[in-house]
Amino acid sequence: MRIKSVTVFVAVLLVAAAIPAAASAATTLDVNVEQDDATGEVLVDVTNNGTAVENATVNVTSEAGYVGNGTYQTDANGSVTLAQPEDTQNITVTATDDNLSAETTVQIVGDNDLTVDVAQADDGTVSIGVERNDTAVANATVNVSVSNDSYAATGNYTTDENGTVELDAPEENVSVTVTVSEGDDTTTKTVDLVAPEASLDLSVEQTTGVEVSLEHGDEAVENATVDVTSDGNYSGTGTYETDADGTVSLPAPTENVTITVTATADNDTVSETVDLTTEFVEEEKNFGQAVNSFIEALRAAGFNGPPGLVISDFATENNPGNADDAPGQEKKHSDDEANETAADDDKRGPPEHAKKGKKDKNNEKKAGNGSDNADKNDAKPDKDESEDESEDSEEEREDDDSEQGPPENANAGGGANANGNANAGGSVTVGVDANINVNSGN
Repeated sequence: MRIKSVTVFVAVLLVAAAIPAAASAATTLDVNVEQDDATGEVLVDVTNNGTAVENATVNVTSEAGYVGNGTYQTDANGSVTLAQPEDTQNITVTATDDNLSAETTVQIVGDNDLTVDVAQADDGTVSIGVERNDTAVANATVNVSVSNDSYAATGNYTTDENGTVELDAPEENVSVTVTVSEGDDTTTKTVDLVAPEASLDLSVEQTTGVEVSLEHGDEAVENATVDVTSDGNYSGTGTYETDADGTVSLPAPTENVTITVTATADNDTVSETVDLTTEFVEEEKNFGQAVNSFIEALRAAGFNGPPGLVISDFATENNPGNADDAPGQEKKHSDDEANETAADDDKRGPPEHAKKGKKDKNNEKKAGNGSDNADKNDAKPDKDESEDESEDSEEEREDDDSEQGPPENANAGGGANANGNANAGGSVTVGVDANINVNSGN
């Protein structure tokens, strides 16, 4: 029994020895070459099935007399570092290890050549930077081109003193080719630009009330949700929806408050905080009162001309939206100038020719009386003739009075103010920092 067992055991061993060894896993050698944009150094990496290969042989050759030409051994990281060439050129790198080999040819940029960098900001704008030896290159020619007309910023540009060119954001995703020339050097880079997504644009403006406007790009956003909160007592707080014009109208404040308006549409949200004031509301209220007082003052002054144009001029001149201190308006007159104008209006009397006309009539009357006295002994007119002459004289005075009135810019000696205190003349002076002279026609 023991011998049989041994025999079986030996047979098993012989069978096991007769079985061929399993084939070893396949191996692949790879070589990768990259250049550091910051330092210009060239890094060679050798891997076997993704694992770094130490002590692999690396051979570097080029046709341009590259200073890095030669044979190297990879370090523990499977890497070899090569110097940057003076001029841009192609190099061939061959790696070998355990009868395995890999080869690649790449272009490396020289340190005396132009380099171009294209960067895109979050808002989609594009910045092109041109350098030589890490120094910005001014006045370099930059050509931007695309395969179609999908980018409005295509064309030729010149770098500024910082070696840069700024371009607008594209309206759609596009691949652009940037070609830079300076002196005898030219370099080209192709990049993909991404069109930014249009964002919500919220505006809040106060006039007599408060208007909220919401746009997406250049289009009004309808049915967007608008939430209004405030730090004080404001009746406009709450939740609204924009109309077809993308707007929401809010009431005027009754006190100075700060409100926060938040608009939401298509999972996008935008917010704005603004200060609301009652100043404009008070101006509107005072303006309405001033117009009513002005109309009453016209009546009190006996103004008998068409009032429409005069009232319209007053309203245009004194509307708070046109006031000197209204937002967006330049100050037209100082308070001192307004006071001086009012003082001049109060002092202004009938024009000189009006006074002269009255004085001449008095002189003529006196002269007439003197002549009548001188001729009293020579001839005494009949009673009928005297009555006729008196009637003619009265008609002439009425004609003269109808033709003679104060000129448009004259104060006839009286006035009325916004408080309704009217004199018999034709000057009307109303508050709200405005002085308006009106001819009564009397």
